[in-house]
Amino acid sequence: MSKETKKLDRKDTTPRRTVTPSVYVSETKDGYEITFELPGVGKDGISLDVENRTLVLSTSTKFTEPEGCDCTLREFAIRDYAVSLDMPEHADPNTVKASVANGVLTVALSKRAELKPRKIEID
Repeated sequence: MSKETKKLDRKDTTPRRTVTPSVYVSETKDGYEITFELPGVGKDGISLDVENRTLVLSTSTKFTEPEGCDCTLREFAIRDYAVSLDMPEHADPNTVKASVANGVLTVALSKRAELKPRKIEID
């Protein structure tokens, strides 16, 4: 089977594929922020797991047109997303926090405590 998995929703006859979402990674002095663009996906459709030092994201989107409505235009395709990312070497996998708003999933990872910058007091 190809890398893309086709699915059909009962009311949506458009073939669905599992695709890789857009991902942005940024580093701060205290940690890392990973942002995933997941249009049309809500909190209940997201699965986020940590396996060893790998962050595993998958989504399942269910779309049903309102009864009596015949959709003629969609701003974006209804898709399921999946991606696995190795965490940065300095990230602490026990500090993963995630939030989702408006189709954007934000994952925050802290750096391991021994690697964070610290102020040394001079006597």
